[in-house]
Amino acid sequence: MIPVRLAPDAPADLVILATKAYAARGAAAGAAGWIADAPVLAIQNGLGVAAEVAAALPHATVITGVMYQAANLAGEGAVRHVACLMTHLGYEGRGPDATAGEVADLLNAAGLPARTETDITPAVWGKLLVNAAINPVAALAAARNGEVASRPTLRAMAQAVADEGQATADAAGVALPYPSAARAAIDTARETAENRCSMLQDLEAGRPTEIDYLNGAIVRIAEERGVQVPANRAVTALVRQVSAVQKAGSS
Repeated sequence: MIPVRLAPDAPADLVILATKAYAARGAAAGAAGWIADAPVLAIQNGLGVAAEVAAALPHATVITGVMYQAANLAGEGAVRHVACLMTHLGYEGRGPDATAGEVADLLNAAGLPARTETDITPAVWGKLLVNAAINPVAALAAARNGEVASRPTLRAMAQAVADEGQATADAAGVALPYPSAARAAIDTARETAENRCSMLQDLEAGRPTEIDYLNGAIVRIAEERGVQVPANRAVTALVRQVSAVQKAGSS
């Protein structure tokens, strides 16, 4: 058994913040007393989380992590680790420092492949657009990822969301790590065909979703850049509505 404590017994060497995007700032603020100036690896999906965490932890170095690990609950107290791919580490708009390099070395030594990036922004947006294309479509249709790729209506919606996201990235001057966000999203949906995405699980369980950090963030940036994103706007509104109805029904 691994003991669980509310705070470490000694100053932390590294803090890995692994909450949902909407809970990251609150978790960081709540733990600020014992985090102090320890480096923090924030591994949330979506846009804007690292900035929110940094605002809550003004004395800490906040490293953005884009992680491609996957696990499922196999039962009470049991987790099945099903994917161990690259974790990208760094900062938006600048190169890595010694701290980010040390964190990458630590993850690699633990068997979790990791590397630093000269600018983490492309990696953040690369994962964002894939998640934004698959998750709300699968969640609203109560479908597994593979159905997003195989059912024509769902595939068309996911591709529209991804195309709009890519247009928004282009307008924001972000160089994506692939030539086509729509192709990357559909390929990912096929590769994870049996997966029930986290947003679908959140809706079914009546939990909040990360929609405001995914498609909602795309809508906000698109508005600033004058890009039309009707598909992203639609799925954002629909997920918010379904989530609100379920919350009202459970209260």
